Amino acid sequence: MAQRGRVVDGESPVTPVGDPAARGGRVGAHRSRTLQAVTSAVDSAPRRPGQAQPARAPAKDSSLTVIRPRTLADALAARAAHRDATVVAGGTGVLVELNRGALRPDTLIDLSACAELRGARPEGDTVVLGALSTYTDVLERHGATLPGLAQAARTVASRQIRNRATLVGALVLGDPSGDALAALGAAGATVQVARAGEPVRSVDAHAFVTAPGACALGPGELVVSITVPVADGPVAYAKAGARNAMARAVAGVMVALHPAARGGSACAVGVAPTAIRPERAEAFLADEWDRLADPDAARRFGALVAGATDPSPDARGSRAYRLHVSSVLARRALTRAVAAL
Repeated sequence: MAQRGRVVDGESPVTPVGDPAARGGRVGAHRSRTLQAVTSAVDSAPRRPGQAQPARAPAKDSSLTVIRPRTLADALAARAAHRDATVVAGGTGVLVELNRGALRPDTLIDLSACAELRGARPEGDTVVLGALSTYTDVLERHGATLPGLAQAARTVASRQIRNRATLVGALVLGDPSGDALAALGAAGATVQVARAGEPVRSVDAHAFVTAPGACALGPGELVVSITVPVADGPVAYAKAGARNAMARAVAGVMVALHPAARGGSACAVGVAPTAIRPERAEAFLADEWDRLADPDAARRFGALVAGATDPSPDARGSRAYRLHVSSVLARRALTRAVAAL
């Protein structure tokens, strides 16, 4: 695919919409060397006799505008003006789709230069994570205060991917099996969403993914932060996948205990079209607090978690398997968390 376009680097305080040249932003011919390299590698790869050529998208010329806002106000203005644009932060999801030709946007909004979306700050008994916070940020800076999120982050992909991939990116891609989603849901985290000219609104993290590939973002909206309560007790995450790491969860269960309140919370992922907060299982934790160390209590808790799920079969596991494994994972997570009391 011959690709021509323009790159907008929003260095001026003017909102990056309209004609970029009129704003003084840097504009230049842009040709993706990554796309060329991938195409060349495919074309030159050795093939067995009779092996067919790889499937290729029809060649066509297309223009791609990349808007790179430096401020949150500019980012929101760009989002409002380009509602069909693809938003990119770490790029670990979007760039894969671009390289394989599954995604052909006219406009990209690159948030990586927006300093207001970086970093984290304590706020009362919570930590507010900027929308550009990566899995590595969580592991290196917030393991003590957000141990559940750190446990989940450690199971995600490779170190190189964790250095780039953002927590928010995983949410807006709408993956109901996301490891971070389990941790955020059990912690009672909220996601802050903004639109130009409107107040920021909050969405419960466990409800943010509304279906596979869909999320609670409306037209013109961007996620600006995630607010996560500091852990007030032991947490444990149990996950089943094709491998111990670098694999999506077939199912995952996070359990967080709250000793001061004599109760707990849980969130299951990969076992329904959305994340699941198993209300009856959480009520069981409070009702049976003094007996949670009993193996039978853990078994009953696992059955309640499985009963709250609604898994669909796919290539990674049947419905029956996911029901079974969600019960086992919930039991194991509770046993580990209780052992740390």
